[in-house]
Amino acid sequence: MSCIDRYIAVALLKGWALVLVILLAVFSLFVFVTELDHVDSQYRITDAMRFVVFTMPQRTLDLSPVITLLGSLGALAALAKNNELIGIQASGITLTRLVRSVAVPAALLAILLALVSEYIAAPLYQKAETQRSIIQSGNANLLKGSGLWSNNGLRYFNVHTLRLGRIPYGIDLYEFKPDGQLRISIHANHAEVGNNSRKWSLIDVTYKELIDGDMVSQHLPELDMGPFWSRDELPVLTMSTAGMSLSGLFEYIRHLADTGQRTERFELAFWRKTTIPLAAGIMVLLATPIGAEPNPHRRTAFGRRIAIGSIIGIIFYLGTRIIHATGLLLELNMALITLSPILILLAASVFLLYRMRW
Repeated sequence: MSCIDRYIAVALLKGWALVLVILLAVFSLFVFVTELDHVDSQYRITDAMRFVVFTMPQRTLDLSPVITLLGSLGALAALAKNNELIGIQASGITLTRLVRSVAVPAALLAILLALVSEYIAAPLYQKAETQRSIIQSGNANLLKGSGLWSNNGLRYFNVHTLRLGRIPYGIDLYEFKPDGQLRISIHANHAEVGNNSRKWSLIDVTYKELIDGDMVSQHLPELDMGPFWSRDELPVLTMSTAGMSLSGLFEYIRHLADTGQRTERFELAFWRKTTIPLAAGIMVLLATPIGAEPNPHRRTAFGRRIAIGSIIGIIFYLGTRIIHATGLLLELNMALITLSPILILLAASVFLLYRMRW
């Protein structure tokens, strides 16, 4: 990487950071104000602040296309305003080389956003929603220590974890005699919970029962038991798709398909998470012909370019949500629905770069 490549990359990074701080502060304030409506004797202001902080990475991802567009426009327009782009052009840098100089940071940013989405944003968002549900439900022991516990007389029931926030995994049930002797021990790999039922279908079950002083074991592919918790009684089961990673969404979509349930909403969330890093990277390319276009009226051009970028960002932010909602309503192909705005951005970027005077 040459000095010019590094200089452009640093300028872009500064532009992204500046816009990130501004937009993240504004949108986080909106979220905090919304959370204040839920503050009571259990859910305190500090809990609302913690929720806002934990959901910041996901908020950053949602805003990343707009952030990269405005940040790139600001950085490139500033270079043009200060005659630095003229110097870069005079040094023999071709348009192809300029595009490469902005494409490399854009590609690295897209990869970084994908990693953040999978390993940072989704887990933190899930943790934030889980903690909020625990506090608001008033059940402080809901998912602490060794999982979720419940007892009913001589029966003790334990769920180790709620994978994807929706499917109980690692289920143990112990039933004792009045004298304290273990009578039945059940372990299930996971369970299927009905929407309006307190009965669960335990899957991949190891069933042990005390018979004539010996524990007799058998394996059952499925066992219906209850009453346990319904979905409404498990608030963490209502976790939003924002708290699910790409791999988790893929696994949950396959689970829904295998059990004959609708998958459209989760397919949309999966493809949205997939395309956000791509959109952020392509926005940098779109900003290049707008921000770096030579203009003799540099002072007026700077403000005009930022205004154009703001309009494009708003249209993209609102337009994609309209397209996604329409596609979901009409039950169209979710991959095509989410990729269509990205392809339009890419086509517009290529067209403007082709028309760019350099």
